[in-house]
Formats: sequence, structure tokens, C-alpha cells
Amino acid sequence: MMISTAQAAELLGVSATRVRYLLGKGRVKGAYKVGRTWVIPLFDGMPVVTPGTRGPKRNWSKRT
Repeated sequence: MMISTAQAAELLGVSATRVRYLLGKGRVKGAYKVGRTWVIPLFDGMPVVTPGTRGPKRNWSKRT
């Protein structure tokens, strides 16, 4: 089943703007554009968003 950005936003509990940002960054699995509209697939009833990274992992403060 495929859904729109507004429906994905409702399922994820975020704004439609945030969903469009995630789509632009390629973080929504299987999503693609048809013309000007994003089409988002559902996996087990929810869109799959890959977690982001917050920069390189620090190694200078790891305890050995």
C-alpha cells in the first residue's frame, strides 16, 4: 500500500514538512516521486525512516 506525505506525517506523528525533509534526504525507505507527488510505501503498516547520523563518532574520549 502506498500513502502520501500528509498520511505519512499522521502515522509518524510529525509534520508534513518534516516528512518532506526526510524524503529529500533519502531517509524514507522505498519512497519515490511521481511528477510532483511523493509516494511512500508502508512496511507492516508504517513508513520506514532510517535514523540519521549526528556527525563522526568521537574516539578521543573513549575509555579503554
